[in-house]
Amino acid sequence: MELDTKDVVVIGGGVVGTAILRQLSFYNLDIALVEKEPDLCEGASKANSGIIHTGFDAPPNTVEAECLERSRKIWPQLVEELKIPFIPCGAVMIATNEEDKEIIEQKYIPNAKENGVETEWLSEEAIKEMNPAITDKVIGGLSIPGEAICDPFTATRSYGELAVLNGAELYLGNGVEQIEKHAEGFKLILEDGSFIFTKYVVNAAGVYSDHIARLIGDNSFTIMARKGQFVLTEEPIEISQVILPVPTAKSKGKLVAPVVFGGFLLGPTAEDQDDKDDRSTTEEGIEEVLTECNKLIPGVSEYESIRQFAGVRAVCSTGDFVIRPSEVDQHMVHAAGIRSTGLSASPGIAEMVIENLETAGLTLVEKNTTMTEIPNLFSDEEEETGEIVCLCRSITRGEIERAIEGPIPPTTIDGVKRRTGATLGECQGNCCVPKILDLLNEHEKISDEPLKGLQQSYVTAGRN
Repeated sequence: MELDTKDVVVIGGGVVGTAILRQLSFYNLDIALVEKEPDLCEGASKANSGIIHTGFDAPPNTVEAECLERSRKIWPQLVEELKIPFIPCGAVMIATNEEDKEIIEQKYIPNAKENGVETEWLSEEAIKEMNPAITDKVIGGLSIPGEAICDPFTATRSYGELAVLNGAELYLGNGVEQIEKHAEGFKLILEDGSFIFTKYVVNAAGVYSDHIARLIGDNSFTIMARKGQFVLTEEPIEISQVILPVPTAKSKGKLVAPVVFGGFLLGPTAEDQDDKDDRSTTEEGIEEVLTECNKLIPGVSEYESIRQFAGVRAVCSTGDFVIRPSEVDQHMVHAAGIRSTGLSASPGIAEMVIENLETAGLTLVEKNTTMTEIPNLFSDEEEETGEIVCLCRSITRGEIERAIEGPIPPTTIDGVKRRTGATLGECQGNCCVPKILDLLNEHEKISDEPLKGLQQSYVTAGRN
């Protein structure tokens, strides 16, 4: 069955894919996004630190550094328009010995200067004043005031919702199986046998972006999976900033960061693996996180955790973002190899992809009128009343129903979580999941085998 004929189809419903879709929605184009999972934000975009990086440590003169530089200028307006929870708390990279200090002075301060990012060396006393819980071993550190934290769930969803409000279509729960060349572009054959004709494709498939490239015979890059395990605690920690270690050659190290919806995040690990779908946590991985974070915040390893989780991020064989037309067919533009700065760089990536599409031949004409802001999910005018569904977060029935009736209705428990915050509290959904299932059922948004999130992540054994 032919679904439609499009000008551009974006493959991948993460923060990068939805950012690109939003940018495309400002033009007179027939556009769509295809995502193999039942909802947006089911890959690396849902399992990260939520930090908006300045790019102070990005390798200069790389595609990544350019995308981060562009994004720094866009984020303030984006936060307002898309109503993304955002805290401009800044970050500090901690030196606990002279070797750390030397690395910061010789590498990170010059690197930040070359990338145009403001930094400042802080004394032990200044760091302790802002972050009393920090280790007594601190001898100073590098302040990066432009660093911030945000809600990656809202960022991804809001990008997608704005695009839908501007006319974009979504095909969720139906991944791309094959791509065939045709006269004016591509024929995308989906998992259910349906197909879409499109003039251009944007490959934003995360850890599977090399697989999508292979479907048209493009072998120019390979994606390796790197797992990052996190610990979430709601214990009070006396810090006001993101606390960073001095990075290693492999990763940025284990950090301690505030979370916009409450609590603190510890991690992540950096574990290379062959399985791109393995998001399991391990005793060894969690212990590694706690041990390393304890070096920054003594005693944090003893704090009670309300959740441990893992994400799998993309590591590209090129060592940089791949944002360019395919060498095999310029009608496919890659947005691939997007590593841990994908959330931070997403607005800049979207700009660069649009430029590449235009270079590849896509005609861009801005619409006369478009929406640039999304409506509020939560009421600002009056106190929310009604049945409390999620006791931990005080999420009401009305708030969940507004999410269910939104531009991209959730069909899973995790979909409701990412839109409302329900299940994010101390009980992690043990009390509210049955009520959420009832609401989804009332609004006919779930099947007889409701999903927690991913395909086949069944919540129940079925209904009679």
